[in-house]
Amino acid sequence: MHDWKKDEQKLYVPPVSPHVIHVPKQLYFVIDGGATQEPNDVTERIHTLIALSDAVKHMPDSGYSPPGFTDYTIYPLERLIHSDAEAPGSACNCSLMIRQPDFIDNETIDRAFTLVHREQNLPHLPEVAFEEFEDALSVQMRMQNERTERQAGLEAIDRFLLENDWKRRTGVHREIYCGSSLQASDEIIYRVFVEEVQ
Repeated sequence: MHDWKKDEQKLYVPPVSPHVIHVPKQLYFVIDGGATQEPNDVTERIHTLIALSDAVKHMPDSGYSPPGFTDYTIYPLERLIHSDAEAPGSACNCSLMIRQPDFIDNETIDRAFTLVHREQNLPHLPEVAFEEFEDALSVQMRMQNERTERQAGLEAIDRFLLENDWKRRTGVHREIYCGSSLQASDEIIYRVFVEEVQ
């Protein structure tokens, strides 16, 4: 079984100091993080992503085995923060997402949506998109999931960029939560997307 904690440690168990990494193309179920600060709304959106991810993982149990299917551990929750002006950890301008295995295809996606729609009442299901991301050249680090630590983490990354002649390609950054939710994750991975200073 493919376990992202064991088999993809460079991405999901990185060092606690900023470092450069190249992140290849990855596939995701994605939903808008929501315009409100209501915790219940965010929880419902996350639950929708988890339901679809679980449907993909157990697709062979429904009678369809995607080409190239191998058993795996469901990937962790991630957020793409679209504006650094928002406070870390808030229900800000962001996208919530869960990565999907490389074998996923259109048939698997369609079947997952059908299964979840039939078996669960999830009002945010129509808002979920399937998207491809390639973070490419990035700088990331692992920190404790605490508000003070998280702000310090982003500041440490920015110092690293300045000291090593890198700059952000965009103000967007990624947060990866290696626990079961935004709050239940003991650690968080910060990743910014970079390029060399010319």
